[in-house]
Amino acid sequence: MRFYKILILFVLCVSFSIFNPAEFYCRKFDVVLDKWIKIDDGPKPIIVYDLKFEFPSYIGPRKLNIKGISQAVVNFKNYGETPLKVKIAIALFDEEDNLVGCGTTSSKFMVTRAGKEEKVVVAFNNVKSRLPQAKYFLLTVETE
Repeated sequence: MRFYKILILFVLCVSFSIFNPAEFYCRKFDVVLDKWIKIDDGPKPIIVYDLKFEFPSYIGPRKLNIKGISQAVVNFKNYGETPLKVKIAIALFDEEDNLVGCGTTSSKFMVTRAGKEEKVVVAFNNVKSRLPQAKYFLLTVETE
């Protein structure tokens, strides 16, 4: 009896993974501060248009000089026919290949609907003292 329960559970897991395959994308780019970095790539049907690093970012008008958290703003679109959960990770490295910061985020409302564009913020909350020394970054996008 236990064998049949395990077999049924295995068949269910395999069937869900067939109907909901995850896609993965990872690529290296050079860091440019306060300018939009063109990406135009991603795990199909998600296309990441561009991203912008803001170290440090500001809350409100810059005249008030209220510093916020360091962050990256990422624009992407779901060109598929079904809603997808989009997960984004960014890891920043200095010229000696040391990791100087990383952050993650995902779709704002659990999923990104078919044909919709989304702008998300990847926050670098805890590790931030060496972020301005970053020379390149790895952008990872995962969908399910």
